[in-house]
Amino acid sequence: MPRFSKATVPAALIGCCAIPAPILHQALAATAGTLFEAAPFVLAVSVVRGPLVRWTAALLGCGCGPGAGYAALSLPAAALCWTVFGPLPALARFGAAALLQGLAGRSHPRCHPRQTPASDPLEQLGIVAVAAFALALSMSALSSVAAASPAHLTARLVPLVPLAEGLAGLVAGALAPCATAAVAMAAMLRLSAPLAAAGILATAGLVRWQRPARTCLSAPYGARIGLILVGLACAALALRNGSGFVHPRLVPLLWLAVPAAGAAWFAQPTTHVRFGAAAPAAMLAALVLGSPVPASLLGSSTLDDLYPGEPIAFTGVVNGAAGPTTLVRFAITCCRADATAIALPTNLHLRLGRDTWLEVSGTIARGAAGTYLRAERWRRVAAPADPYVYR
Repeated sequence: MPRFSKATVPAALIGCCAIPAPILHQALAATAGTLFEAAPFVLAVSVVRGPLVRWTAALLGCGCGPGAGYAALSLPAAALCWTVFGPLPALARFGAAALLQGLAGRSHPRCHPRQTPASDPLEQLGIVAVAAFALALSMSALSSVAAASPAHLTARLVPLVPLAEGLAGLVAGALAPCATAAVAMAAMLRLSAPLAAAGILATAGLVRWQRPARTCLSAPYGARIGLILVGLACAALALRNGSGFVHPRLVPLLWLAVPAAGAAWFAQPTTHVRFGAAAPAAMLAALVLGSPVPASLLGSSTLDDLYPGEPIAFTGVVNGAAGPTTLVRFAITCCRADATAIALPTNLHLRLGRDTWLEVSGTIARGAAGTYLRAERWRRVAAPADPYVYR
């Protein structure tokens, strides 16, 4: 994951002035989701030192944060990659990460067992925040590239679309601060933008833009106010059961982040930490503003695993595109950053607004265009308190 200079944040703030407010809100929600997922692992690793602890965190964690080695060593990320893409890509990514980790250990002096080349947890979370925000904006750009219709491009530009798609995937994977979320995003893109998905798998958790520390210094842990705010933000989200930022199964980890933040609070606090305010500010701001439903249908999938004749009731928001009425619901695998659109066409032709929620029941059928819901009953419903589903 990249390491940014001190001028990154001011430059980013100036650049954000040119970005529309809805896109900024979406990017903030995705950034906060990644931070909430990363916070328990980053805080835990910062409190308990030792090379063995870092290897354990790299294997059992989601691959968040720059302090746990190559993120592709994450077993949850490898398991998700195996499930979606098969054993060969999963084993190739894990083997490459293990090889790179071994080469990195040989090329630098070994640390004393009681010393850990770790940076401040707030600095790590700040780097995650900047990377996650850049990733969210790059995914918006990727959405525009993937949605580009050849009919609106000149003959010279049409061959550049796959190239731009693949390059965007490589950049997105390199920026991704969480290996599990990156694999989930690749899974989301595997049908609509396969080159982007391949690019994400090729770099996510395998590219580290910062150099490993050449000396083994016991870094101080700092900024008590920031740690308190991170702990309070995790507790607030845990009380709200994830609230569209993380999967509810991660709520116990959010509770564990609270005592971990308290333990880090007692460990040699400092007052000068790069990006120290980025993570708590993003987390608290997102809690206030909420997690909006993504506007893009990039990577949308249908319920193709359903069999014809199967009865089903599906609740979703109406997609305003022309043609048969399509219901859309977003599913979260790990955190808000990997929210995937599940689109289910129906045989209805209703003239309704884009923000209308419907509950449609009927049976599954297959036609020339694929799976659709043959509606028997439908009714308008209020928008659910949590518009996401979790898988």
